[in-house]
Amino acid sequence: MYYSKFDPAIRAAVSLAKKTLNKYYGKFDYSEVYRVAMILHPRHKLNYFNTADWPDSWVATAKEIVREVYDRDYKHTSVEEPMDVDKPASPVASKKHNRFDDLPALKPPKAGELGDELDRYLSADVEATDDVLGWWYGRKKDFPTLYRMGLDYLTIPATSTDVERVFSRGRFLLPYVRNRLSADTTRALMCLRQWSLMGLIQDEDVMTVAKLPEIEVSDQNAEDIEMPEGYDDIVDVVSDM
Repeated sequence: MYYSKFDPAIRAAVSLAKKTLNKYYGKFDYSEVYRVAMILHPRHKLNYFNTADWPDSWVATAKEIVREVYDRDYKHTSVEEPMDVDKPASPVASKKHNRFDDLPALKPPKAGELGDELDRYLSADVEATDDVLGWWYGRKKDFPTLYRMGLDYLTIPATSTDVERVFSRGRFLLPYVRNRLSADTTRALMCLRQWSLMGLIQDEDVMTVAKLPEIEVSDQNAEDIEMPEGYDDIVDVVSDM
């Protein structure tokens, strides 16, 4: 047998690893997140399940789950936006306004008028992309509702490893000689470190902030300053990248 050439310790370790993988793979059936995220990935959609030789009934169930979530939580919350219409390479040389362009029948279609977004998405071919979040954000006009669902599900961490690492780094901020930081300050410092590694914080921004005057605190006994709500919101920053 192929595995017999390996050391018994290696075979035992691989068997335990396989057992662990099967344990967590079996948990996929208990959460809709895995199937929704897979289908909303433009590189896989339903093709993944067909390639993995899932029974037709399983594939149908996965599609029904996505449909149910979309209809229940997203479909009726869309904000219709006009579709982008490509301009001709050589526009007609006329400065006069054409009154016929204002006719309702000639206006660009809205996203909601082009049929169900989920059906249009699934009927399109899969696309190879390394930046799935950028793919969805770039198509928010084509899928003004579905793109929100895609971002919601595809930004869920696949594992808790990164979260646990961030939590563990908190001990470097709060040693026994530095234990009076408030929760807001601790969170801000941890976010600053992580965002800096991600390239969201520029060196010139840090220098500018460092040169700002100190904030005067009226209550000298206050342990820390209460940060305003939303101070750590970086959605707009990520959207502009």
